[in-house]
Amino acid sequence: MAMRIYFREQPRTLLLATDEYALSFHCVNDTTEEKSSNYTDKSAPDNSAHGSGNSAASRVLVDFTSRETIDITRYRPLSSLPCYGCLGLLNVDGDVFLAVITRSSKVAEPVADIETVYRIHALEFYCVSRATWDFVVWDPAGNPLDTAGGGLMTSGETIDLATASGGGAAGNPGAGFIEHPCGLLRKLLTDGSFYYSNNFDLTNHMQSRSVDPTFDIDGFDEAFMWNSYMISELVTYRSHLQPDEKAALDQSRFLTSAIRGFAETVPTQIGATPATLTVISRQGCRRAGTRYNARGVDDEGNVANFVETETILHTAQFSFSYTQIRGSVPIFWEQDVQLLSAKVNITRAFEATQPAFMAHFEPVVAKYGPVHIVNLLSTKPGEHELTQRYHQHIRQASHGILADQLRETQFDFHVETAKAGYVAANRIIRFLADDAEEFGFFLHDNQTKSTTLEQTGVFRTNCLDCLDRTNLIQQIISRLALEMFFEQQETRPGNDLWIRHSVLWADNGDQLSKIYAGTGALKTSFTRSGKMSIAGAIADATKSVSRMYINNFVDKGRQNTMDVLLGRLEGQQPVVLHDPINDYVLAELNKQKSKFTSSREISILAGTFNLNGFLYEGDLSPWLFPPDSGIQEPDLVIVAFQEIVELTAGQILSADPAKRQFWEHQVSRCLKARGDYVLLRSGQLVGTALLMYLKASEVRSVRNINGAMKKTGLGGMAGNKGGVAFSCDYASTKLCFITSHFAAGMSNVEDRNNDYRTIARGIRFPRGKTLKDHDTVVWLGDFNYRIDLPNEDVRRHIKLQNLEELYAHDQLNNQMLNGQVFPFFSESHISFNPTYKFDNGTDAYDSSDKSRIPAWTDRILTRGSNIKQIAYNCAQLKFSDHRPVYASFKVTVHTVNEPVKEKLSQELYAQRRGYVGQLLDLDGGDSEKLPPPSTDKNKWWNNGGQAARVTIGAPKPNMIVNPYRPANPFSPTTQPDFISRDALASTRTSAYPSYHEQIAAAAAASSLAHHSSSADLQRPPPIPRKPNSLSGTSLHSLSSVLSSSPGEEVPPTLPPRRANTTGSSSSRSGLLDFDTPRDTPLQTFPSSNISRIGGLESHSKGTAGSPSRASSTSSTSSGPLSGPTIIRRAEFPSTSLPKISRSPTQSRHNGDAHPALPPRHSQTFSVSGSSSTTSATQSSDPRFPVSASTITSTQANRSSYTSTTSPALATSTNTVHDDQQLPPKLPPRPSSHGDSGGTTSARPAKLTLSSAGLLDDDEEEEVKSINSSWKALA
Repeated sequence: MAMRIYFREQPRTLLLATDEYALSFHCVNDTTEEKSSNYTDKSAPDNSAHGSGNSAASRVLVDFTSRETIDITRYRPLSSLPCYGCLGLLNVDGDVFLAVITRSSKVAEPVADIETVYRIHALEFYCVSRATWDFVVWDPAGNPLDTAGGGLMTSGETIDLATASGGGAAGNPGAGFIEHPCGLLRKLLTDGSFYYSNNFDLTNHMQSRSVDPTFDIDGFDEAFMWNSYMISELVTYRSHLQPDEKAALDQSRFLTSAIRGFAETVPTQIGATPATLTVISRQGCRRAGTRYNARGVDDEGNVANFVETETILHTAQFSFSYTQIRGSVPIFWEQDVQLLSAKVNITRAFEATQPAFMAHFEPVVAKYGPVHIVNLLSTKPGEHELTQRYHQHIRQASHGILADQLRETQFDFHVETAKAGYVAANRIIRFLADDAEEFGFFLHDNQTKSTTLEQTGVFRTNCLDCLDRTNLIQQIISRLALEMFFEQQETRPGNDLWIRHSVLWADNGDQLSKIYAGTGALKTSFTRSGKMSIAGAIADATKSVSRMYINNFVDKGRQNTMDVLLGRLEGQQPVVLHDPINDYVLAELNKQKSKFTSSREISILAGTFNLNGFLYEGDLSPWLFPPDSGIQEPDLVIVAFQEIVELTAGQILSADPAKRQFWEHQVSRCLKARGDYVLLRSGQLVGTALLMYLKASEVRSVRNINGAMKKTGLGGMAGNKGGVAFSCDYASTKLCFITSHFAAGMSNVEDRNNDYRTIARGIRFPRGKTLKDHDTVVWLGDFNYRIDLPNEDVRRHIKLQNLEELYAHDQLNNQMLNGQVFPFFSESHISFNPTYKFDNGTDAYDSSDKSRIPAWTDRILTRGSNIKQIAYNCAQLKFSDHRPVYASFKVTVHTVNEPVKEKLSQELYAQRRGYVGQLLDLDGGDSEKLPPPSTDKNKWWNNGGQAARVTIGAPKPNMIVNPYRPANPFSPTTQPDFISRDALASTRTSAYPSYHEQIAAAAAASSLAHHSSSADLQRPPPIPRKPNSLSGTSLHSLSSVLSSSPGEEVPPTLPPRRANTTGSSSSRSGLLDFDTPRDTPLQTFPSSNISRIGGLESHSKGTAGSPSRASSTSSTSSGPLSGPTIIRRAEFPSTSLPKISRSPTQSRHNGDAHPALPPRHSQTFSVSGSSSTTSATQSSDPRFPVSASTITSTQANRSSYTSTTSPALATSTNTVHDDQQLPPKLPPRPSSHGDSGGTTSARPAKLTLSSAGLLDDDEEEEVKSINSSWKALA
């Protein structure tokens, strides 16, 4: 059933619709802001296209409804391509993409006319959150096509697209081809290895599903469903629907499950009866990965390259099915990626591995029944160790709940086929025939619709890679099962069936090999024809070389892409359904987390020791069980070694693990003498080694143990210096341990700092996990930081036990204080002597000719809020030139009871849903009329990057905003919002006094100012008037706002003055800064009185040397400085603080008296000093001329400020001569609230501001800008 994809712009919504139903997607979080990482340069590392841990979780509103309830005319087709299924939603760099299958082909019909399997050939990722990628055509390689010319579009040819998406590579024509953010995912999903079905459950084998046309999403096996991460939220949404809605959603086939592996059906015959033969392989996705990146088992029991393969034979009378499984050896092991060899390393001890081994086989036995293990590993080094450990775990499991459930056959494939060729592989049948007959097969009677037989057990086959040898043996087992079926049915198939069977299994082996190793399978020449040819041998050699290249240079990128698809990258953010009920549930779970979360304290002992290449067979308990540690038996023991081998050229290139194994034995012997400890993991980088031991009783509490290394020697090429790190989950708390060996040398501090930065940034654990992703980090090792004091002084301070003086000169301490290294790390108090450098076997510091300065080179640092240090000391083991250092800790770890949490979540959801009812319909109401929602970063009125603007339209012609309406829109008033021009003119002449009347009223009011408060006088504000002329020049060209036409442009006002935040005067002239916060105000005093107060130097040297423009001012300062001195209030005694007083009295300027305005409109601020007074008068009358020593603020829509200085400050003010001609002050624009915008001066002074020695560079530029603006207006 084909679907179509539609979209609408406001709000941006994608609609996936069939003829009857529609599924809509709408992103409700902020994704419209510009991004700089929308394009991926193919020459750059490809992880940028996979999304970042920094992006936030995207929230999407999903709605399933009948199509007849939707107005489809409000939508437009997004693509002409048909849609065959939805794989889910994915968050990439904060954008939400909808994955839709657009092209597929039918490849298999396990049950004719009932079950159909399709291979995915084309896939589209449609962006839900924005329209950047709409209508862009991509070629199969993932590059955008120039639809006009048919060629590839380079970044320089897609400027419009790049502009719409925030830049990307469009500004760099040489950056290469542009790639879709999901381009690599598209390549992966369309490589021919992904399959889906829309009419049966493809994730389960025939015996687990019924042979009828049912499609139950609830029954999907997530272990084989590769789109489980993308579709999980949609499945959750489906679970919240009503039963009839859920059935309709399933019937519409919107949600699709995809498997990875192989599927193919070929026609054949059984005698004269037509039949179909099908092989389906399902690769597990829980430990999916490439050859060297996914090996062994994880703590949940998932193994690498786990594949379930099913052989199906179908006729009209019956359906036969036989199932086998394959998978990596289920222990913890790895292989180093090397060009010529890959050494097998078993990374966890037997005791620590057994729980994971059991976690793997218990569900396998529960699903398939008894398991017969077919181990094809050889006896060569590496594989032999795996076989031995495998056999030990099988024997151990046979004594527990898996008794009689595991059987084992060891078949060395290479030895058995060395002489007779691959045909000798059939010898294995004699070892398997009995169990094959016992396990049986699945048989369904298609006539009676009943099951005749069931398969009761399974063969689990493995080699090292589970590819070539495994596929050949599984083909033999499959044929054995078919022969048993034909024998039971008493029929003999023709040779055609066996030929087709061999071809199907050869194609199956090729496909699985390409998925895991990058090339087709080896030995397929024999698998297809039953004999090995020369051409087949040459093809196998070619594939081996190709594998070596792919595994070393390509697989890392493929692994990263798989991790993105499966949602396994550390910090990868999912797509979250916008469900108000679910949001409530999450909030409640956070409040009630004590119901399902518990915490406890564990103890950790960490020790570091530079061995100087020596071996020691003595007792290590003074170091590992020190008496002052405060811990009897620590739960976790971390042991770090440096210089475990001599750092020779040969060892640097290829470190010998023998010495590490020696020290593993020594540490284990010491620990087991006090308790039952197991080695969880060990790692070695040339001379640096890290060992992790755990109490046997705590093994089940520790999971996901991973390791990482980073070289820093010789510029990162050699491992003589570097770091080894382990990461693990202790219950639900993430722990990380690192040991490192930094650069040596007294003066090489910066080299050591660089070593730290290289390791901190370069340590990467699987799934992209870094140091910052852990709750607790313990970093220990030989950091090689020294003490910056002469040798004699250091040794003298050691004898005197003056360790504090030494620590004050410790390089590491000082570098941490300066923020150069180990940010957010802490170190406990050092109470022990420097641990380097001693004469071996003695307590004497270095007595050689070099006589190295003693230092604390061996350190232990921690980071985390849940860790508490108990002890920090060194042990007296004297065989090396270092002393071992140890530290003990208590760490709080949390445990989440997932079943209890899930049960509580379901209860809260049901309770809340019953309370609030159903969610609202996305298409209901007037949603299209509403703008997209605003966030703290994006406002709907700024959507699309446009500037904010508001257009006010008058209700009738010849009407303007009422200037008499109060500025506060919530104040009660009878004034209308708009008023006609004629009414405004009549109101102005009748209701308000003229200019001369206002002056007289103001003068009369000033005489009452001494007896009345400002609250007693209520006068309407004066209306600004335009001047009739200036210097005899008519101003008819300058129209006021009241007489201007709507839409007419008004000249811009001057830029506002910047608020003072730096401690200098904001008035630019030494006046009192009234905007300064109360806790640190600035005051101005004559320099003669305050320059010596408190022994402090003044912050300003006045304006000496600055020419004064005042014609009637003089300085009366008695001090040596002519300018003011700016100081902070905190620098004076409280008795000398200036007093600020307010007075309604009129102020006089150079003998010219101006009438005082009513106190409501005029306030005078006075600062009283010892010999001078500084005042600032705030005037609201716009018609007063500006006199000498006065500055008027011209900031639009604010009251004017007139500040007057005392004679002592006259030289620092800006003055204007009385005979100067002044330009007019333009009236302000009317505000949107109907106010006139405040009163401003109609004749402002012609200002030429001077810094007077008080302005910084930025303020000087602002002054120049103001002066330029005034010149332009004049």
